[in-house]
Amino acid sequence: VWLLVNQRQTMFFGSSERMKSVTAAEATALAAWRVLGAGDRVGAMVFDDSDIVTIRPQRSRNQVMRVLGAVIEKNHRLNASNPEPANPVIINEALRQLLPLARHDSLICIIGDGSGVDDETTRLITRLNAHNDCLFVMVYDPLEARLPRAGRLTASDGERRLVFNSSSRRLQDDFAADFEERLETLQNLSRRQAIPLLPVSTAEPVIGQVRNLLGHRVTASRF
Repeated sequence: VWLLVNQRQTMFFGSSERMKSVTAAEATALAAWRVLGAGDRVGAMVFDDSDIVTIRPQRSRNQVMRVLGAVIEKNHRLNASNPEPANPVIINEALRQLLPLARHDSLICIIGDGSGVDDETTRLITRLNAHNDCLFVMVYDPLEARLPRAGRLTASDGERRLVFNSSSRRLQDDFAADFEERLETLQNLSRRQAIPLLPVSTAEPVIGQVRNLLGHRVTASRF
């Protein structure tokens, strides 16, 4: 089993319970321990905007801790004032590196918010899905799906504060458009390649959501 985990700057966002990056980390931990418990090997590619950490599959508790350690390290590097430019296409580089490593009969679990997914991503996942099984865990925050009309709100990274007008029509439209574009891209990929799409919200415990999703037939239409 390969876990591809997005810890880019786009994941450094959360409106209530937890950040998207933390939700992705929890989903990774849940998947890694489940894989080990089933007696399978687990490996990972953990990426941010600058590089990719590759951990080849092994079957041991220490291996799970290595995977989680890589996620935690990337998570701790996230901050709102990061000077590194965004690199949305790094997911494609991760997938290209995975192609020769996952030749057949692997389960590939992509965990992220759908940012950076483009036509090249679709092509690469299609190639991987031809001889493996893929699934996508889309981590999202409810605020991304629908920005409430609540007037002036304050966002903070723990040090700095930003006040904005959440009732602005332009801001509302921009939020909705970005989310809908990411969602539609993943839904289309899910339908065309029969790849399960699991939507996981930052506002609820991850384990309960995953149990509920896996207890039903998971399709793009469930979002």
